[in-house]
Amino acid sequence: MEKDPQHWTFIQKVLAELKTNQCLPVKGDVFRYVSRCREQFDFIFADPPYALQELAQLPDLVLQHKLLKEDGLFVLEHGKDYEFSAHPHFLEQRTYGSVNFSFFCSVNSVECLKVGYSLYP
Repeated sequence: MEKDPQHWTFIQKVLAELKTNQCLPVKGDVFRYVSRCREQFDFIFADPPYALQELAQLPDLVLQHKLLKEDGLFVLEHGKDYEFSAHPHFLEQRTYGSVNFSFFCSVNSVECLKVGYSLYP
């Protein structure tokens, strides 16, 4: 999902250069899209503006609308002020400088670990 026209153009350019049809970029408002979407995805990456008031709601929004396939992975990029480790679908957080990535699986994290779900090959 990308709302900004310049970012959308950049995403389209990169996908054309990669010559891939494995990505489904969508232009528009993420909150409208999620409420209407009937597809499921293997992987969802979100890089919202860090000042987005609804940022903390994104994991629940993605999971409640069942946007991930059963073995799907949701990655949320966020600033240091957010902590998701208590979320039932949380797998882990990685920090690179001031950038944080929280990883979530479609089933609760205990189930993910039971079936051996790991971010490491």
